This record gives sequence, structure tokens and C-alpha cells, in this order.
Amino acid sequence: MSGINSSKLIQWFNQVKRDLPWRKTKEPYAIWVSEVMLQQTQVITVIPYYLRFMKRFPDLFALAEAEQEEVLELWRGLGYYSRARRLWEGARYVVQMTEGRMPENYDALLTIKGVGEYTAAAIASIAYEERVPVMDGNVKRVLSRILRWEEDVEKARSRRFFLEYLKEVIPGDCPGDFNQGMMELGATVCTPKNPRCEQCPLQEDCESFALGDPQVYPVKKSKEKPTEAFRPTLILLHRGQVLLKKRPTTGLLANLWEFPGEEMMIPSLEKFREGKEWYGLYKNQISDPTYDEIVKELLSRNPSVKGPLVHTFSHRRWQMVWVVLDLDDVIDKSSEVRAGKDSQLKEDGLCWMDVKELDRIALPVAFQKIWTKLQER
Repeated sequence: MSGINSSKLIQWFNQVKRDLPWRKTKEPYAIWVSEVMLQQTQVITVIPYYLRFMKRFPDLFALAEAEQEEVLELWRGLGYYSRARRLWEGARYVVQMTEGRMPENYDALLTIKGVGEYTAAAIASIAYEERVPVMDGNVKRVLSRILRWEEDVEKARSRRFFLEYLKEVIPGDCPGDFNQGMMELGATVCTPKNPRCEQCPLQEDCESFALGDPQVYPVKKSKEKPTEAFRPTLILLHRGQVLLKKRPTTGLLANLWEFPGEEMMIPSLEKFREGKEWYGLYKNQISDPTYDEIVKELLSRNPSVKGPLVHTFSHRRWQMVWVVLDLDDVIDKSSEVRAGKDSQLKEDGLCWMDVKELDRIALPVAFQKIWTKLQER
């Protein structure tokens, strides 16, 4: 079995590494933030978010003292908001448990809420030069090609084998550069398609290159198709405000704001396209009866049903349709109809928000798409 020449890899990395802001520091908090942001997100997208985040939250204390809503707002557009919540919760945990002193080794880092094996290994090796390997998609791809690994790289057996292999080849003097070199190699040279083998410092070590077709690897099982679902959505407007609802604390888009609606099976789509079922959806979503008659009147006018607009999550695909109900079209402008009972709205997780504030909250991309379409009218 071929072996990785760690000296060649590190020498190559130090010559060609990209000039990224988080590579200019060994501060563990800064590395933590960067690694969380980089999960499932491209480097070029992360850079401006990282710079803004670090300017607003330059240390653990600043992040821990912030309100979760502010953290989510600063994260808006990066997606996968659970990452931001876990980072914020982890910062609060460190401040509470160790008075803000970051743990200084891999095992201790794992005690932080929300820090998994990959993030702990990245921080430990880069900030503290601990000899512990990292394992991400880029590293799996590089190893699968170098070792000509014939099994599904996502299997637990593959992961165990790769980690044991890396523990043997990772150097003790600069493990952080080795780990970053492996990730850099996968990101810039040993890419999923059209790998630049002529630029690879490990070309002589690569068994799949010797066979002449590196793109055969990694071996992966076919991905399951995302579940198809239908998502009717209500856009209620009143006096420059729009009605928003807080999603549940667990599950898809947990704890984020959305326009009222619910996920349904695809067969329901035609009924909503025909204008049916909208009032039933409204009653299911909003228990406060303040606007029942007004909504019923607006729906009787057969408002245009917009969509479908498709949004795909990792394991689910929504077909979204929506109706816009402007309550001011019915309410006498001289009347004093209130925007619902505050206590009842809160019980339903609802609130009226100024439409100008939508750009400042963590509104999921799926609903940003709807709002953008609405603005194009």
C-alpha cells in the first residue's frame, strides 16, 4: 500500500496555500469560527461572513453575551443555521464552565457543546499542534484515490481505516500544516471532477493515478432522492407589516422565522392551486380569531395562487405555492382593528414584523425566495 509523503505535502502547502483570513492566526476561537462556517460552504462564500462575524464577536465573551437572534441575523445567507446556534451555545458553555479559557487538547475540546470530532481535531492540530488527524470530504477523496479504496467512503469501516492510516502518517512537528495541506489538496487539486494530477505533490504516491483514472474514486453509494413535499404559504400584510411564525425548536429549519404554512404531501397541491383549502390552512396556523372574517372575505375574491417555486434541502424538496392577503384591502383605514391579541399571537409563535426588517432577520432561503418574487410584482 502506498504511503503519503508528509514532507512533500507540507512543503507544497506552504508554497501554494491560499491567503485566507483564518490562516493568519493560531487563536483557537478564530479557528473554531472558521471551521464551523466552512462546513458545507465554499471558502469564497465564507470569507466576508467570517470577517463580519469576527469584527462583531472578536472573542468568546462577545459571542457568549450576544442574543441568539443577533447571531442568527449575522449568519443570514450562510444557511444551515443550526451551526450558528451550536457555536453560540458552545461559546456560552466555555464562558460558564472555564471562564472563557478554551480547552487546549482534542479530548477537552470534545466536551464543548456542539463541537464534534472534526472541529475538535482542526482546532487541536492548528492552534495547539496536537498530533490528531482531521477527516472531511476533501480528505476522504484524497485518501480514496491515493489508496485506491474500493469501498464506500461513507461507511463506518472506511472512516475507521482512514483515521488509523492518518494517525500513522501525520507528523508530530507540524500536524496543523499536514491537516490543512490534505484539505487544501482536496479543495484545489484533487477535486471531484477533472483533478489536476499534474500539480499534485503526491502524484508518485497515488495508486489511482497509476491506473490512469483517479475519478473512479471515491466509491460512493447512490444518494437517496430527496422526499417530495408541498408547502402552501400565507403572506398576510397589514399596515406595512407581515405576519411571521416561529418554527419548532427541533427539526428542519429549527427555531427560525417563516411565513405561516405547513408541509403537506404532493396530492394536496391541486386543491390549493384551485383556491380551495386556504382558509382551513389559515385556521390551522392562527388561533387568534381577530382577522377570520377579513381573511374569509379576501379568499372569497379568489386571489391569485403563485408558484410553484422549488427549494431543495439535503433530504427534502419543497414545491411552494403562496397567496398574498393584504388585510388593508378590507379593513376600513379609519378603524382601530388591532394586529391580533399579543398574548394569543405569542402562544402560536406569531408576530407582526415591519417588512423593512425582513432583511435583518434569519429568514430561511426558501422564504427569501418567495419574498423576492413578491417584491418583483
